[in-house]
Amino acid sequence: MASWCCILILYFLFSLSTNLASGAPTQLTKIFPFPCSDHIKTCSAFLYQHNGLSKQNITNFYSVNASAIERISYDDRQDYLVTVPCTCKNIKGTVGYFYETSYKLQLHDTFQNVSNDIYSGQVWKVGGEEASFQAGDVVTMHLLCGCVEDEEKTVVTYTVQQHDTLSSIGDSLSSQVSDIENLNPYLTTPQFVDVGWLIYVPMFKNGVSALPSSTAGKMHKTHKWTVLVGILSAVTVLSICTMMMFILRRNRLQRRAKEDPAAISKTFSTKKTMSLQKQYMYKDHTEDMPVFESERQVIYSLEEIAEATSNFDESRIIGQGGYGSVYYGRIGKQEVAIKKMRSNKSKEFMAELKVLCKIHHINVVELLGYASGDDHLYLVYEYIPNGSLNEHLHQPMLKGHKPLSWTTRTQIAVDTARGIEYIHDHTKSRYVHRDIKTSNILLDEAMKAKVADFGLAKLVGRTNDDEFLATRLVGTPGYLPPESVKELQITIKTDVFAFGVVLAELITGKRALIRENGDPNKMKSLISIIHEIFQDEDPESALESFIDENLKGSYPMEDIYKMAEIADWCLSENAVNRPEIREVVVALSQIRTSSTEWEASLGGDSMVFSGVFNGR
Repeated sequence: MASWCCILILYFLFSLSTNLASGAPTQLTKIFPFPCSDHIKTCSAFLYQHNGLSKQNITNFYSVNASAIERISYDDRQDYLVTVPCTCKNIKGTVGYFYETSYKLQLHDTFQNVSNDIYSGQVWKVGGEEASFQAGDVVTMHLLCGCVEDEEKTVVTYTVQQHDTLSSIGDSLSSQVSDIENLNPYLTTPQFVDVGWLIYVPMFKNGVSALPSSTAGKMHKTHKWTVLVGILSAVTVLSICTMMMFILRRNRLQRRAKEDPAAISKTFSTKKTMSLQKQYMYKDHTEDMPVFESERQVIYSLEEIAEATSNFDESRIIGQGGYGSVYYGRIGKQEVAIKKMRSNKSKEFMAELKVLCKIHHINVVELLGYASGDDHLYLVYEYIPNGSLNEHLHQPMLKGHKPLSWTTRTQIAVDTARGIEYIHDHTKSRYVHRDIKTSNILLDEAMKAKVADFGLAKLVGRTNDDEFLATRLVGTPGYLPPESVKELQITIKTDVFAFGVVLAELITGKRALIRENGDPNKMKSLISIIHEIFQDEDPESALESFIDENLKGSYPMEDIYKMAEIADWCLSENAVNRPEIREVVVALSQIRTSSTEWEASLGGDSMVFSGVFNGR
């Protein structure tokens, strides 16, 4: 009888869901960019990834850290939400919100299969991709995203799958059907979507809030009554089945009580004991479960730190500075870099800790945890194997490194700019790094750049005139803008100025401060050299004499000149005349694409091939 009732309930619910999901398919042939708001230029958004890719593949294809990827179970699938910085951009005349990432084309790749099979059908088609897609090329993928002014919501870019309805999508992503319809005006037929459609879902950050009855009732009265009737019917059937099972069970117990009263007493005693065992077993299990909170890093013990560094063996030192030393270590199977600081440097320690706990980006060094004690403070980072840009750029052969190719330098420039852009524009709070320089830019095994060392980072607001006065001059000589030296003013344009010096170093191979004519008492800055180049009657010829000799003439002069122009722009004496870092990212991305095409045209000449994609 009980089995029959369960089968009846399952059949009823299946029939109900089938009827609700039915509809005539009408394939949509276009996807629409999310229109920009006058008040929001950038925001944090989600891209829904349903292609069954591994987490590692998603980090590579989307250029994000693993911490930006969140698992989500839906319709018996294991999907992911990928957090990305979403920015208002003009893509060849189309204005909307986009997130850009790079993709290296494989043999037989087409725009359609790359978009559908890797990026869940969420790439904006600029035009001409069929003719321009060549295996080996690196192309920019413009992924669609959205921003809303409601602080309680985040926009999810979602591609409709088989059996989806607006209700099921809303339930999965904590959104109201009415909100989804309002955000997607082309959905002219209520409650109807089809496979392949791209929609924007305004997801509540803290779960779905209840809509006013006057609004919700009018918009979805029919749908809600259908669901309500279905639920009440199922509850009624379930209640009847439960009552019948209770009556049958009571009759059996009464019969057994007449035959053997002791057996009933034993049965109830056994059940009570088992119930208590389950209660305590559950309690013990939950107490042993680890508790994780967002933006809270691991706290290591001093014993773990000492073991990881072989008791701070000097042979493990991989970096030193005014703060102390950085040691190579291994915790479990993971390679780490451990910064050891005296306790009197606790101010810098806390500054870096507070910043890095909130920053998760593929172009920013990841903080794994920290420890304190024994008059020292310790920060535990992911280990970046190829060291700093400084080591690879200035006299690299003496340090056991091959000179960087031009294309690798353009990639490093883009990566670094994106790391700075993230802390300026895409974190909840805006930060100024205040110490951007080549020794604070680290290179991983694939020569991807990551911004490091946030010990001087400062929180600022988000208005155009945000600035603060430092109590003392901070930063590194050769990278400081005039307003910081003269008036101790710090703004996001402070980082832009310092990055201009880094670009000049990538072009010339020279340090930020160099000895003039070999005289140790006379120093000249790259800042003044860049200014002199563009004051010359023939700036291109003037620039050629300063290009890094390690490039051995293997570079596209047009792209080098464009990067020098960006450096000069960043190094403007007046902070107002300097670009926003997001503008720099766009300009450098174009140079990187052009340089990659130049390199490919050489047929992989061993003298110039960068090795960016083979991990060198």
